[in-house]
Amino acid sequence: MNGAESAGRVILVVEDDLDLAREIADTLSDYGMRPVVATTWDAALAELAAGKPDLVLLDQRLGTVDTVPLLPRLRALTAAPVLFLTGNRAEADRIVALEIGADDFLLKPTSGRELVARIRAHLRRAGAAPEAATPAEWRLNIGERRLTRPDGSEVPLTAAEFDLVAVLAEHAGRALDRDELTQRVLGRPWRPDDRALDNLVLHVRQKLGPGCERTIATVRNRGYVFTAFPKA
Repeated sequence: MNGAESAGRVILVVEDDLDLAREIADTLSDYGMRPVVATTWDAALAELAAGKPDLVLLDQRLGTVDTVPLLPRLRALTAAPVLFLTGNRAEADRIVALEIGADDFLLKPTSGRELVARIRAHLRRAGAAPEAATPAEWRLNIGERRLTRPDGSEVPLTAAEFDLVAVLAEHAGRALDRDELTQRVLGRPWRPDDRALDNLVLHVRQKLGPGCERTIATVRNRGYVFTAFPKA
């Protein structure tokens, strides 16, 4: 993708360091892109709900908020490429983020030229087209308690099944043990002979359908972890 092809692309810059956010926005503007800045997680969600950016540039740390576990919530709102900006060199965090839907990681500090090159590369892979023309994604709507497939059909979850998916997605990439899940989803302690939670996971997997076998993965001798919905 050359400069002309990337011109006019809307880039959502989610960065709580206002000086850095402005610097990034100025750089993107210099290359013909249209930056939109959000300095908090809530502001980022509001921008995603209000518009359709072509790419999201997301700081891993927004104050005390680690945005990696929150990525599934962002993914429920957009299919645009998500590039993380981070000062964290821990490989484990990068692997988790990539597994649950991130497209790339950029270590701070990064040069403006490299940033623009990475953005252009991901826009090119996404088809160099606005998001309105890209496939739909799975959407988990907590407020309406609905889970919809990319084709728009709703997954018919019971109240307990929806609560299970919501709790796991809230902590995506982190293994939750059976006791915590049983407490939060079923409202009672877990016992070694208690199969209710395991049966609940089985039913959710069946309802999600083919291709979703690893969306809720079993962690041996521990419990379960939400990885990601498959890409459409």
